[in-house]
Amino acid sequence: MMKKETKHWVLLLIGLMAWFGVITDFTTAINKDLGAGLLAGDTFIRLLGYYTILTNIFVAIVATTCGLFPTSRWGRFFSSPKVFGSVVSSIVFVGIVFHIMLSDIYNPDGIKAVANYINHYITPMAMLLYWLVFPTKLRMPLSTPFVWGIYPLLYAIYIAIRGELIGEYPYFFLDVTTLGYPQALLNGLVLFLVVAAIGFVVRAGVHYTSTRQGLAVEN
Repeated sequence: MMKKETKHWVLLLIGLMAWFGVITDFTTAINKDLGAGLLAGDTFIRLLGYYTILTNIFVAIVATTCGLFPTSRWGRFFSSPKVFGSVVSSIVFVGIVFHIMLSDIYNPDGIKAVANYINHYITPMAMLLYWLVFPTKLRMPLSTPFVWGIYPLLYAIYIAIRGELIGEYPYFFLDVTTLGYPQALLNGLVLFLVVAAIGFVVRAGVHYTSTRQGLAVEN
């Protein structure tokens, strides 16, 4: 009983931390753009195109719901391996890609630096550690990581549709105007496969820890 209560408190803490990172990103960006004479609505729409922002919002919603209302309909849905594993794999992907590709060229300061560190390092590590320390007891087939990859695939489709509507693409590798639809969709497929690959590692980790704890997680 104590362990169950602890996991809910940990999830709530992770969720609040994710909300802080996301809200700080939005408020600092909006304040900066307002100072430059831009509209807050335009900033809001622009930020909702970034995979990091959307995935941290995903984490915030899932973690706070499972932490506050674990037995509710949404709490049970979000805590299922298919959903929770998806958010873990995706946020770990965010951390890895940022560290490898962007950490040397993106160095904000002040409160923005705090939000950046939370969004790209602390939240991904916290979600991964939670997944390993409190492994699921439910059946998780070997094909599950491919289900987790659906989220980034949907993101790629969303960006393509969004780009057609507003003429703006957050990432060059999904920019249909310069790459064309075949290449952009192929890049979206690559995104799906990379997250699925991370998912297999994540699944292997939770399978190992659950076995060590004597829990019955099936292949």
